[in-house]
Amino acid sequence: MLLAYVDESYTRDRYSMVALPVSYVQVISLTRALDEVVAGAGQAYGVVPEELHGTDLLHSDRGWEPIVKMPRATIGVYRAGFLVIADHEVLRARFRGGPRGTMPREGEHRLGG
Repeated sequence: MLLAYVDESYTRDRYSMVALPVSYVQVISLTRALDEVVAGAGQAYGVVPEELHGTDLLHSDRGWEPIVKMPRATIGVYRAGFLVIADHEVLRARFRGGPRGTMPREGEHRLGG
């Protein structure tokens, strides 16, 4: 069984989505490790977010306000989160965004481990 962490991004002209499928075996350890990233950021910078969410971190919102003028801290938190994901055996997939309302054409996607 897989659990997929899904995120989307869009502009007026493009829509993109990314999914990080994770085996049920890895879900608990990945969640704990990402929670440790948030806890470490809390100790280091006084942030109190509920979760590690890219948009909130980027915009210093929902608990990430203390690092609004600390771009190196923000980058460090992103890096720590990415390293945690890289250290877990997860399947990574990326699909290039196309015009809104369309699916990727053949060759516009890549799936790899």
